[in-house]
Amino acid sequence: MGNGMNRRVLLKNTAILLGGIVSASVSRAVLAGVDGRVAIKNPVFTDGQRAKCAVLTQMIIPETDTPGAIEAGVPQFVETMVSDWYTQREQEVFFAGLEALDPFSESHFGKQFLNCGAQQQISVLEQLEEDAEGYKSPAADNPLRPQVDEKTPFFRKLKELTVLGYYTSEVGVKQELKYLPMPMKYDDIDFVEVGRQWAS
Repeated sequence: MGNGMNRRVLLKNTAILLGGIVSASVSRAVLAGVDGRVAIKNPVFTDGQRAKCAVLTQMIIPETDTPGAIEAGVPQFVETMVSDWYTQREQEVFFAGLEALDPFSESHFGKQFLNCGAQQQISVLEQLEEDAEGYKSPAADNPLRPQVDEKTPFFRKLKELTVLGYYTSEVGVKQELKYLPMPMKYDDIDFVEVGRQWAS
C-alpha cells in the first residue's frame, strides 16, 4: 500500500464493508504499514492453529480469477496481528475461537475441523458468522468517538484481519483492485468498463 492517507481510506472502507468500525489494534498496525510481508516477531500459533487460519482465510477470500488469501500472505498477516498487535484480551478471544472449531466439528460431523470436507468446513464458518451477528459493539453507539472494544467475536476478528490483510497485500492491491500508481490526470471512468474498484 502507499502512504498513510491511502491506508486511512482503506480502514474507512473496510469498516463500511464489515458493518462497523475497525478495531484500535488493527488500525494502529495498518497505519504503521504492517502487511503480510512483515516478519512475525513472536510466533504464537501452533502448527494446527496456523493450518486452521490458512483454511479459514482462504474460505473468506478464495482463489477465483485472482489469487486467494493464502497466495496474498493473509495467514502471515493474521498471525502477525495476533502476535504483535492484539491485546491480551483480543488474543484470548481469537485463540478461543480457533480452539472451538474442533469440538463443533466433532459434534456435527464426527471429525476435527481440518479433517472435514469443504462443504462441512463452510457449514462451520457459516455457524461462526451466524453466532457473531447478534453481537453489538459498545463502540457502535458513538462512531465519532469509538470505545476500544476487545471482545468482538472471533469471526468478526477473523474477517476483519482477512479483508485488511488481503487489501494491504501486493496481490490485493495490484490484482484484485485496479492499480494506478500515479495517474497524473483526472479521468471520469465508467465502472462497467473497469469491472473493479481502483486502488490508489
